[in-house]
Parts: sequence; structure tokens; C-alpha cells
Amino acid sequence: MSIQDLLSSPESKNLEFKEAMPTPLSIAKTTCAFANGGGGSIIIGVTDKDRKVTGINELDIPDLEEKISNIIYTIVEPTPAFNTMVYNIEGKLLLKIEIFPGSLKPYHLKKKGEVEGTYIRLGSTNRKADIDIIEELRRRRMNIGFDEIEVMEASVNDLAMENIELYLKKREKARDIPRAEPDTTFLNKIKATRQQNGTIHPTVAGILLFSNEPENFIPGAVVKCARFMGNDMDEFIDQRIITGPLFTQAEETIAFFKKNIRRSAKIEGLYRTEEYEYPEKAIREVVVNALCHRDYSRRGADIKFAIFDDRIEITSPGGLLPNVNIEDLGTGVSELRNKIIGKIFNESGLIEGFGTGVLRIRKYIEEKGLPQPEFRDYNGFFKAIFYGAGKDVEEISGWEVETEIREVEGEVEGEVETEIREVEREAETGEREVEKLTDK
Repeated sequence: MSIQDLLSSPESKNLEFKEAMPTPLSIAKTTCAFANGGGGSIIIGVTDKDRKVTGINELDIPDLEEKISNIIYTIVEPTPAFNTMVYNIEGKLLLKIEIFPGSLKPYHLKKKGEVEGTYIRLGSTNRKADIDIIEELRRRRMNIGFDEIEVMEASVNDLAMENIELYLKKREKARDIPRAEPDTTFLNKIKATRQQNGTIHPTVAGILLFSNEPENFIPGAVVKCARFMGNDMDEFIDQRIITGPLFTQAEETIAFFKKNIRRSAKIEGLYRTEEYEYPEKAIREVVVNALCHRDYSRRGADIKFAIFDDRIEITSPGGLLPNVNIEDLGTGVSELRNKIIGKIFNESGLIEGFGTGVLRIRKYIEEKGLPQPEFRDYNGFFKAIFYGAGKDVEEISGWEVETEIREVEGEVEGEVETEIREVEREAETGEREVEKLTDK
């Protein structure tokens, strides 16, 4: 990004302005935060509120560069890669300190140590990292995702064979992948389990995808759904906590959406047609992405699916990863937080894996004639907001809505039950095989 582009941008997780040389501690904290994230720039000689270029004295620049180097080398540990550059903007000089994303995370204040001295960037501010974030930074250093970690208190018996068979069926249908034998060798291969010293434990991904009660092992691994009266959270019309394996959570969240959303009626010739206020494909895309990309290491944090009269909000724990910005959404730039879950979702046909989800969402919304959705990355959470048609939607009478609600619920439950019955028969042999292998 050019200096002119930076000057026209507000402060963010990658950018900070300072009118004058900040304190050594301020520089050190920002350096740690940028290095622990996707990198960033500190520009000295610009006001932070209105981005007015005030400049710095040319004679002060050599001394400033030396001070900055000393601060980073003596206060920050490990020392991240950085450089300094001077720019002339209409006769006024600016000093840019560029901090590169580090590979030796967590970067911290040397005297404070990792636990007390690690900082991250949340929006345009530096925040002290808690132990969960520090653990995540350590995993990034080792290139290990949270979904790859073993759940030591769980066993293979906590994985339901019908859920594994359902995945095999989905990937065969979606990707034409031949059916595999769902034994322990297969579970290890797809990283649903890990075997060490002869003992097998499910991974976080294995529990989330194949356990019937993942929330017992991963606190917060649920979707909390609510339909509110009006446009605020004062009064509930309907609410539900959705549990179970991720495939089930996706389908049941969509069922809640269908149950609680308004429908419009159109007259075309002699026929009346009805459709949902929001395109189901767009909502499904966001729900699946939330389940796939959320941060499951955040203990007790869950996905929120909230329906208001004028909008739908989907909020998931874990903001965008350091190398991805809001501006990158829909450009094909993507990075997986949960690599195992992402791979299995991709094989099952739930995601494409090319960073095109936002493009499809925008297309569905445009075809529906609704305002484009809003995406927010803030305070460690990611939120998608869909705006409705408001008063332009003609609601169906209450009796018809209730009838259709029951039809939708019955349809979803019927599909799930039928699919499970189909795979249960196929699962019996595989289940006995897993039990035999477990007993060895």
C-alpha cells in the first residue's frame, strides 16, 4: 500500500498514526501487536484523529530512527523484522516504521514475559493478550490449528458412527470420493483422531464433527438462536440453543431461520408465489462459514444468530485472521483457522475453499434486491448483518405462517431422520469394526 493510500485510511489493526515520537512503551506495545498479527505501520508526523500531516523536523530523523531501533531491540522479545522509511508529503517529512508479521510468536515485552507482556491488535487499539490468545499464538508459531489438538478426556467411543457415515455419504455425493472403511486408520488419516503411544483420542475437529454432544467437551460449541420483537433485544419471540455435530447445527440453524422469517407474496398472472424475505442461500453460506471459521479455543464463546424485524445478525467468536482484512472479503483472499474442519466441509460440499463465499453472498442479495450485507471485525468477533426489505414485505396471515412453520420443521426433521436411518444400516458393520479395534 502506498503512503498516500495509508494517509487516506483510518487507524486500523494494521495502521497507527502519531503526531510526535511516542513513548518507548507505546512503540514496544504496538510493535508486539503488529508482529503478533499481520504486521503494520506506525507513521509519525500525522494526527491520529483527522490524519492531518504535521510533519517532523528533518534534523530529528536520524535520532528518531536510532531511538526506535533501540526500543525494539531492547524491549521487544523476540526481535521482529522491521524497517524505517522517510517520506516527503508536500514539503513535510514523515517517518514510517513498518513492522512485519512475525513467525516466532508470541512477541512480548521482554521484562514482562509472555504471560504478562504479550499484546495483540484489536481494531485500532493494543490489548493485552489473555492466556487463550497466547496459546493460539504459540500454535501459530508451530503451524498447528486448535482443531488438530487432542481432546484427552474423550475417547473414540464419543464419536457417533452414524455421523461419520453421514460425512462419507456427503463427500461421495459432492466430490465423487469413493466410500472408505470408517475404522481407526481412516479416522487418524482425516485427523479426526490422533494416536500416541498406543492410545487414541479424538481431536477437537473429530469431536465437533462427529460427536453428538460436542458442547460437553468444547464449551460454547453451540449456536444460540433468537427471534426478537422489533429491532432491539428487549423481548424474545422465539429462542433456541442448537447443539450436536456441526452438520446438524448448520441444518437446524437454517430451520430456525425458516421458522422465524417473514415471507413475501407475489401475484404473477393467476398464481400467487411466496418466498422468504432473505435468500436462504446467502444465510446458509454465512452460517456454514461461521461454523467453519469461528475460534473454538474461546472457552464459552458461542455463535449468535439473531433475527430482528429489520435485519439478521450472525456473530461468531474469532475475528478475521491477521493476514486478512475486511477489504479482502470477496477478493479470493482466504485463510483457514480450522484446517481439518475446513477440509471436511469442503469435501462434503459445504464450502468451496476459494475465498468466494462473500462474492456468492453479495450475488444472492443483489438478485433479491436487498441492501448489501455489512461485515464487521471487532474485539475478537466477526459479525455479518443482513438488512431486510422492511415494510415492503407483505406478511402472510398468522394461520398460514404457523401451518408453513410446521411444514418446514417436519420437512427438515424428516430429511435428517431419513438420512440417519439410511446410514445407520451401513454403520453397523463399521461400528463393530471400530469397537474391535478399540478393544485391542
